[in-house]
Amino acid sequence: MRSEPPSQSLVWCVLPARFQSELTLHKSEICRLSGLLEEYGPAGANYTGEGEEHKIIEELTGFLVQAVALDAASQQIANSSGRRVGRPCDVMIPYLGPQLLSVYLRCHNSGGRQSVATSIDGKPGQKEDGLLFEFIKATIKPLNDYLTTDLHRRPLSASRLARFALQERRHVARVIKWKKLMAAAKSQPSP
Repeated sequence: MRSEPPSQSLVWCVLPARFQSELTLHKSEICRLSGLLEEYGPAGANYTGEGEEHKIIEELTGFLVQAVALDAASQQIANSSGRRVGRPCDVMIPYLGPQLLSVYLRCHNSGGRQSVATSIDGKPGQKEDGLLFEFIKATIKPLNDYLTTDLHRRPLSASRLARFALQERRHVARVIKWKKLMAAAKSQPSP
């Protein structure tokens, strides 16, 4: 059985301030990775993106808190319905992945994953790389710190978040394309 879910006061009163302060500490890195600095110009006398920086930090804070709230609700439902077989459903990744991708795509034309070759203990391996991956990794750091230190759980994987978000986006694009094709086929007169 999973541990007790966090209290509502922790989720809605304590965590937002904690996450926002941690994200604010890394605001310049997050804004660089999200593309805000390229969109609004380099920091300096003529920089116009300060308001957007604050908005993006607030928005990302909201996404992280909402992910914790969804997870707490899922835990509460699972605990109240008794023991279940198998691994508990992961509600954070399906919510958080697409949200972070949507923020990233505001200033980038596309988002993708890159696998780079590396050596792990002398053996060849792969690791994720790229701006999207780094953006997600930097953004979820406060959430991962909370998960590992306070809840004693494994951290969320930035790779899994990126994979899920991109897979979901491709699926939605296919559905839209299919609906357009079906609408075009219906509008064509029958022979």
